[in-house]
Amino acid sequence: MKLEHLLISFFSFFVLTACQKKNDSTIQNNNTIINSISDSLLLDKEIKAVSIGVIKNGKTYQFHKGQLLTGKAPDENTLYEIASLTKTFTGTLLAQAILDEKLDIDDDIRDYLPDSFPNLAFNEAPIMFRHLVTHTSGLPRMFPDKGLFKNPDWDNLPEKINKLQEGFKKHQFLEELGKVELDTIPGHKFNYSNAGANLLGYCLENVFDKSYEELLSQYILDPLEMNKTKITISETDSKLLAIGLNHKGFEMPPRAEKEMKAEGGIISNVSDMLKYMELQLNEENPLVKISHQELLNGKYGDFENGLFWQIFKNGENPKVVFQNGGAYGTSSWLTLIPESKTGVLIITNVSSPQIHQKLSIAVDKIIEQLK
Repeated sequence: MKLEHLLISFFSFFVLTACQKKNDSTIQNNNTIINSISDSLLLDKEIKAVSIGVIKNGKTYQFHKGQLLTGKAPDENTLYEIASLTKTFTGTLLAQAILDEKLDIDDDIRDYLPDSFPNLAFNEAPIMFRHLVTHTSGLPRMFPDKGLFKNPDWDNLPEKINKLQEGFKKHQFLEELGKVELDTIPGHKFNYSNAGANLLGYCLENVFDKSYEELLSQYILDPLEMNKTKITISETDSKLLAIGLNHKGFEMPPRAEKEMKAEGGIISNVSDMLKYMELQLNEENPLVKISHQELLNGKYGDFENGLFWQIFKNGENPKVVFQNGGAYGTSSWLTLIPESKTGVLIITNVSSPQIHQKLSIAVDKIIEQLK
């Protein structure tokens, strides 16, 4: 009996040791892959600094490379404007409202507004929440809408937008909303709309009777211990915020402070975003399942839209859930594959017309090569 126990103990030790060596080898291999691809990104003259967060097989990886305008490399404390990745947080809050049975995805949004807004319907077909999160509401890109995106001067556009947005109040937003004239039935035409995302944030405030910032904290930031993620940039945060550049290398300002920020106001770091990625990879969580529901039913080829997520399906391959964010001088790309619990985030302090394609290619390479 003693010999049998000894043999079992030896065999168990042998198996555990072999598994540990294999695990160590896999981690080393993945580190090499991510390190190599992050280095290759820096060979591009546009990209000055890059931060990468990866989840694979329950293991997280972080890499920070290059040089910020401070002369230092980014690190785990560096804050970035995540821009439209904010919308996925707003979509998650909508999922919470649906989960709590406070509203339905096909509710008329006017039921959650202070006035009647008869203009927010076309031929009696109203704007629903599903239209807001899929950018098919028919609302303009932003409020106030001054035609800035018609033949824009990209070098001066951030300054012009900030001038319009600085101190923009909710009552002004509602005034602009009352001027909207829809030209088609909601749900039939894609038109990217930051105004729609902010309208959703406003509706959620009315549903929960709490501010957007309080909702973020209660349902996402506090439970996930995302302690460095904020919706308001404090003086302390500004010192850690990566200064952005445009494609010509000109320094770009951060976005203006305003009351409504549900479309793109969050700042965060890679450490916190890894926690958010872990949440979004778990589709057994009812909240995440609602967030990733497919709303467009193949209307745009193989792409479906979740609650401000883009979802790509290719035959029998696992579905890919992704989104990108672009501020005046910051670009990010986040891809999730829930089936394999794989997630990759890349952020750089540069904005340009081609930057998201470059980040997307790098993310795909990391996912293809990870073990």
